[in-house]
Amino acid sequence: MNIHKRTRLTLLDRQEIWRLYQTRLWKVVQLAEHFHVSRPTIYDVLKRARLQEFVPR
Repeated sequence: MNIHKRTRLTLLDRQEIWRLYQTRLWKVVQLAEHFHVSRPTIYDVLKRARLQEFVPR
C-alpha cells in the first residue's frame, strides 16, 4: 500500500480505525471527528481494510 508524504492517517491510524469500527462501539462519524478526517476518508479506510490491504507484503 502506497502512502503519500502528506497523509493524515498513518498505517497505525488506519489499523486503529478498523479495530475501533469492528468493536461496533464507534460509528463512522465519531471516527472521522476523532481522527480529523472526512467521512468518505473513513469509508475508504474501511473498504481497504476489508480487502486486507493493511497486511504487510
